[in-house]
Amino acid sequence: MNKTTVKRWTKISLRTLHLLAVAGVGGGILFGLEKDLWLSYWWLALVSGVLMMLIDIASNPVWLVQVRGLVIYLKLILLAFIGSNASLDGFLLVLIIIISGIISHAPGQLRYYSVYHKKVISSASDSKG
Repeated sequence: MNKTTVKRWTKISLRTLHLLAVAGVGGGILFGLEKDLWLSYWWLALVSGVLMMLIDIASNPVWLVQVRGLVIYLKLILLAFIGSNASLDGFLLVLIIIISGIISHAPGQLRYYSVYHKKVISSASDSKG
């Protein structure tokens, strides 16, 4: 198996774990369960998300200044607040999911736009998956 294939399947596996984690956090928050019952899912969401982010940065460091990267920073900030105020948790979770859906399906012209370079930058070395 070549390096690109390994990277792709690693990202697919991490994304799958990430979706599971978001479902666990979502279930816990939306059904009003005690934080201890869904906290491990929160950690899995955080760790899997950060690992996907590191793969993206290693694949193409310009990711750090592209809209897709900036949106991830926003999601991480919002994720950090989940669990600190139960009355806001549902709103934050829904907001994170909406942001995720929009950016993951947005046209490449938006996702790959570099706010630093003021133009779209993509590369064959971008991670797939």
